[in-house]
Amino acid sequence: MLHKLKMLLVTVLVVVFGSLALAGCGGEKQESGNDGDIQGVTAGQNAQNTEKESAADLFAKGQKIEGMTCDYVLTASGTTMQGKMWVQGDKVKHETSAQGEKVIMLFDGSAFYMYNPAQNMALKYTKKDLPGGSEEVDTPFDFTEEASDGLITELETVDLEGHKCRVLLVQEKDSKDEVKMWVREDYGIPVRVEASDENGGKTVMEYKNVEVGALPASTFALPEGVQVQDISDMMSQLQQGAGN
Repeated sequence: MLHKLKMLLVTVLVVVFGSLALAGCGGEKQESGNDGDIQGVTAGQNAQNTEKESAADLFAKGQKIEGMTCDYVLTASGTTMQGKMWVQGDKVKHETSAQGEKVIMLFDGSAFYMYNPAQNMALKYTKKDLPGGSEEVDTPFDFTEEASDGLITELETVDLEGHKCRVLLVQEKDSKDEVKMWVREDYGIPVRVEASDENGGKTVMEYKNVEVGALPASTFALPEGVQVQDISDMMSQLQQGAGN
């Protein structure tokens, strides 16, 4: 579970630095708040807990969602990154900013594209080229998909930013890592995930302004006329040059 948050961090970093490579060094800033405890209002008494659906049923509800859009704030190691995310099936789009320029990551199910609209250029990565060796782009749905395999403890039910959420603690089976999730009761997806490792490190992912529903195919496609540079081809040319 902690691995999921780390790979999300890698994905966002790739978006930023991939775009800077395109631009040759080239959102708005908002306060995400600290990553401490959420100020929630406990909803309901313990007697009502017996009427709640199980965690497995709650997670299954989220797995049925066809597509979603949300803003995200990722905080790790004293660094905060923020942007927007679109998800549908195995297709994902991230949008953030680097040095004042919009940068976009697209995953169309088979390849990654780091797109800089200002330069009208994109870098293409295959899965093997992505830093960290990731075989997928993680999304909010992946947290609950893996959580069913761990030890889940329900802590409370709170109101978070106007939405009723169940707070669940997931303990990793083979380590002391823990993940705390605020899962929306209506959608069955986490809107805040806190991961703590055995060394005391903490990574926090927040999903805000969530909207669910099918997305048009054009959401995950590059605009026409974008110049695409294939990282695999670039690396091959560099290796050939070094060999000569």
